[in-house]
Amino acid sequence: MHITLPDNLFSVEKWKAFKGRYPPGSDTDHRIIIVFKQDGVLKYFYVTSQVEKARKMAKKDSKSLVYINGNDWSALTTESCIQCGKGYLFELSEAEFRKDYSKGKVKPLGKIPEKVIKSIIFAICSSKTFDDKEKAIYMV
Repeated sequence: MHITLPDNLFSVEKWKAFKGRYPPGSDTDHRIIIVFKQDGVLKYFYVTSQVEKARKMAKKDSKSLVYINGNDWSALTTESCIQCGKGYLFELSEAEFRKDYSKGKVKPLGKIPEKVIKSIIFAICSSKTFDDKEKAIYMV
């Protein structure tokens, strides 16, 4: 059973994870990781268990992939990855995200382990799709 916290206790911060029907158009719930929050705008990557498919899609930007498993992050049930290229960075308003939470469509998963945070930052900085100015935003 999912208990919805009052809005003032629901923390939406950088490096926090949630589970919900994201990215837009998704048929299933994914774990998402907020990597940027400013002026009511959230940017996030989603976690996928379709590792082989992600590997093929990132063939030209292979260093943008982060491979993770349950040893790296206990919220995972299977080997997974995060595509940290610019094309996989999704944006959402915090107001809309909070609205989804109030409707029970979002489940908080907590803070991301430091090892996963460092891997995501490394992948962003290694990706061919972000320029140096953009990379600096996510390193903070």
